[in-house]
Amino acid sequence: GGGRTSCSLSPGRASGLMFSLLLRLVLARASGAAACPSGTTRVDTFAAEGTLWSACEDLQTPGGGLTLVPAADGVEAVHLPKTYEPYAPKPDSEYYLGLGKRRVLDAKWDMLGDALLHSCDGATRTSGLCEVTWARVESAIPVMRYSRGNRQASGNNMMCSPYSPESGVRTFTGSRSASVDATFSDHADDCTDNGFPRPQGYVMNLTAIANGEPPIPPDGWFKYVNFSAMAEGLLGQPSPNLVFYFPLLPQNFSAYGGSRYWTMVASPRPDMQGGREQDVWFRFQQLRCSGARLAPPCELVGTPQYYDTYWFSNSPITDRWIRPELKANASGFYGNLLAVKRYWDRELAAEGMMALSLPDTAGTNGSWLTDQALFSMVRSMISRDDTWHPRYGVLPGYGVSLQDGFQDTFTSTATAALEWGMFPYARGVIDNWLRYYTRDNGMITYRAEELAQSGRMLTIYALYRDYTGDAQLLLHHFGRIRAHAQWLLYRFGNALRNFPDPSDPRHGIIAGGDEGDTFVAFYERWGDQPQGHKYSCHANVYRGFLDLGRVLREIGEESGREDVAAHASELLAAAPKMLAALEASLAKTVVPTSNPRAPRCVPTGADPLDAVDPGPPHARQGCLGDFRGYPELMYSGALTAELADDLFNHLMYGNASALSTRPMTLGCTGYNAKQWPPKPAALPSWQSTYTAYGDAHAALLVSSWVSGLNTRHSLTRDGVWAAGLRHGGAVPPPLLRHVGAHLHARQLDDAGGDAPRPRHRLHRLCGRWRAHGADVPEVDARL
Repeated sequence: GGGRTSCSLSPGRASGLMFSLLLRLVLARASGAAACPSGTTRVDTFAAEGTLWSACEDLQTPGGGLTLVPAADGVEAVHLPKTYEPYAPKPDSEYYLGLGKRRVLDAKWDMLGDALLHSCDGATRTSGLCEVTWARVESAIPVMRYSRGNRQASGNNMMCSPYSPESGVRTFTGSRSASVDATFSDHADDCTDNGFPRPQGYVMNLTAIANGEPPIPPDGWFKYVNFSAMAEGLLGQPSPNLVFYFPLLPQNFSAYGGSRYWTMVASPRPDMQGGREQDVWFRFQQLRCSGARLAPPCELVGTPQYYDTYWFSNSPITDRWIRPELKANASGFYGNLLAVKRYWDRELAAEGMMALSLPDTAGTNGSWLTDQALFSMVRSMISRDDTWHPRYGVLPGYGVSLQDGFQDTFTSTATAALEWGMFPYARGVIDNWLRYYTRDNGMITYRAEELAQSGRMLTIYALYRDYTGDAQLLLHHFGRIRAHAQWLLYRFGNALRNFPDPSDPRHGIIAGGDEGDTFVAFYERWGDQPQGHKYSCHANVYRGFLDLGRVLREIGEESGREDVAAHASELLAAAPKMLAALEASLAKTVVPTSNPRAPRCVPTGADPLDAVDPGPPHARQGCLGDFRGYPELMYSGALTAELADDLFNHLMYGNASALSTRPMTLGCTGYNAKQWPPKPAALPSWQSTYTAYGDAHAALLVSSWVSGLNTRHSLTRDGVWAAGLRHGGAVPPPLLRHVGAHLHARQLDDAGGDAPRPRHRLHRLCGRWRAHGADVPEVDARL
């Protein structure tokens, strides 16, 4: 009253402010509380997990690790390794195995794959072929240097945009619980425009102004940041903390003769606990090095900057948009780093997954292979929506909801989880798929069918039971599993009815699509565009019937469920008929060629073959050009070794001059569509491959190794990974389970006979592994 104004803080806000001030005071006095390891520099101090810590970083190399050292006794320090991978580590002249970039890109055959197999000295040959090593593959093609998007964008203009499809996402991070991920471009732009601090226009520019340097004009960033020398990395792998490196160009306002660079670390909040959005903690540091090109000695410039998701959570120059005591700080950032590590340590331990120990050799970096595989599984887990719902990709791009039911997302994820022994993850993925994405009528919640993947689903359900022993999940969803299988049985019946003449190669071969994007053509041009009879679709359905029928027969006997046993019988009755139809069809469609390096053509399907004729590429369905049919066919294990060798030889050496795409690159089949038609001379052609689904899987199943499958997939001649087991490693149990579960059926080298010989073949494989020094446990005779 009386015109006087009373200004006070609520008890909660007052105590928060007091705590923040006291914390700053304590941390300021605690600089010597925890000594940093030799070779590191204390870059900050912070409070987390009830104690004080020092953040100690190796600043003398861009990929120097970060060690978090606690002040309290009895608490272990946490070391987080950091990687540094330049986008362009070498010029083009040092790639392509000396064959020349233009020559390789213009080739219609797998010139690089052939060079890997045959162009080496005798010391690196295995069975007459070159040993495929990491080093040789690394020198064949460069790493990804450009992720599409607007290459000329800089400052506050971003390379990527959430409003355009596939517009330049390079990498992403996130958590299992959120519904979205945090995506970044080559320049570390915030691709979904969440409001993250923009590295150039916000952090670097305002920091320069705050330090008395000239502001960087909107069109001046290519004179400030050396974008061609940018690099990326990971911090604390397999934790999904991303690192970006921004080398700066020399500036005329400074006489400093060394080099400078910025780093950005993006650390996701590990568990959003039901929140749909994804929080991310950021740290920006500027470093100055005495030597050129980031050569040491190096030191911090100024102090690190921290941001809690949004640009307005901190600023290098003003307090106008957030109260000073509530700015993002070191405790928030490093506390989140610790939380991310603790979270993923628990998650991966709970999976009970296998651990690989692959040695680093002169030619193959086994630790990189292990890191790549493990981090791929982490990314698979965080890319899913709300823990379990699938997403085909991230945004901007294929992460739109209409793609959630994409069949390949399920089959690839479930297969990988099973093979790595991640059984809780596999169970959750399979349960989610059957609960929400398999319909009561047996169809899939997606815009179109993909029959090869649908057949593969049945095999996955069988593998789950084989690997885990869990029958309850399959029984719980038996109604939908049966509906799905009976839909495929209906399609097989149609194949017999629609082409009743046994002399027709299409007799008994399932008709349907193996690519969901082509569905419009089947009804838009009715009568003019019949559904193709793809061997990949037919073979995977056959394999699915065989695998699931065997498993359901066992479950039916164990549970006393007559309905389960009855369905098993109808699947097992259809399987040999499907195999017979496949063999009869292939006997009619495999044709000789005039190419001595590819003497026989194994076509994509049973439809009239015109691939060996000089017709237009778009009219061909035969030996070449099917970007997914061949690798899917390999998952079925339905071909003989001879046919598999013929198939891969033709993909590699067919060299059809009228072909619109190269069918194989470095031993991986794919459509390579970004290469042709040729681009203007000023623009390079693209070297790409898309789907490698079952290629290496097929090689693993072959026990009498053919040369092409051998080294194309970095396997030794007896079926173990060259990077690991041939040097005396242990065969992981999930791999044994994988082999055992698949060898019950006819395999690639089993050209005839009705009865499978699983135990014989598994013992033969294990014997060969032991002969090469691998530690293989005794095989359970029940296999």
